[in-house]
Amino acid sequence: MRADTATLAIDVGATRTRIALFSHGAITTRTDMPTPELAPRGTGLGDGLVRAAHALLANAGEGPEHVAIGAVGLSLAASVDEDGNVIQERDFGIPAGGVLRDELAKAFEVPVAVNNDANLAALAEHELGAAKGHESAAVITLGSNIGLGLIVGGEIVRGAHGSAGEAGLILLTATSTGAKTNGRRPVDAGRFGSTSSAAPGGYAWVEELVGGRALARAASAHRATSVQPSGGRILTPEAFADPLLRPLGERALEGWALIIATVSAIVDPEIVVLTGSVAADAAHLLDALRRRVAELVALPPEIVLGSLGPDAELLGADLFARAALAGAADRYARAGLSAQSTGERR
Repeated sequence: MRADTATLAIDVGATRTRIALFSHGAITTRTDMPTPELAPRGTGLGDGLVRAAHALLANAGEGPEHVAIGAVGLSLAASVDEDGNVIQERDFGIPAGGVLRDELAKAFEVPVAVNNDANLAALAEHELGAAKGHESAAVITLGSNIGLGLIVGGEIVRGAHGSAGEAGLILLTATSTGAKTNGRRPVDAGRFGSTSSAAPGGYAWVEELVGGRALARAASAHRATSVQPSGGRILTPEAFADPLLRPLGERALEGWALIIATVSAIVDPEIVVLTGSVAADAAHLLDALRRRVAELVALPPEIVLGSLGPDAELLGADLFARAALAGAADRYARAGLSAQSTGERR
């Protein structure tokens, strides 16, 4: 792949989808939209991604009839196996298998390299950002949900089925408080609050309690607060100062500290990198998080914010697409990432 060949990077999250055109490793044009808008009236998410990507390329002067891209990098908020297949469908539109990969490959007639979003954020932070130079790192994505990309010995850990790093699915003890409906039951998780959980009986997943979407839902119940959180953002300095919202922020810190402590006990990373929109809001709480982790872990890791901001997944998708075409396939395969062109519901 020539250094000046453009790539298309797509990051599909539970809440928003972002698409960017890259040249020389830098974004030249971009767009983003709510993920649900890409699949209206029962149409497939793949159709929406193709339409949005074509529109972006047309606006960039790269009309769909003569697309000048060499590869597509697809970042998904889902577990992805070694061949780029989604292991289990996600309820916000990501189907199981290689459906999205195949639709994009057909539409653009270029290789499509697919991976989990946290893995790609970890790849970007390790190659370009805050984890550069570290042999072991844990990159935790704090957004609507919670993800984790693990680097051990300089290699990204995929696990036996491609689902390593699903930190949001760490189980917390919870008591059922009602009947199960549509696969979910109301539960009380003590100091972590109450929620509707799809986890096995007696438990809740940590992201159902301290992920961004869960925190926004909890905040919306506090209608009497003096500071109304914008879009459910409760960890900004202004929102965190509100006495009714502050306990939710403290709950989030405790949950994140528990995740870091769990990862540290198993992997012992040199550095933990926090990235994502929720992490950015909580930058002012980083020292408090470090102190709490130090209370829970005998040898705590260094804890920092990611240096790539909200573009970590897009940058990782670009790196991954380029690796598929630039002769670096073996390198990333050894890192646990499939660089094949053929590319969970929680």
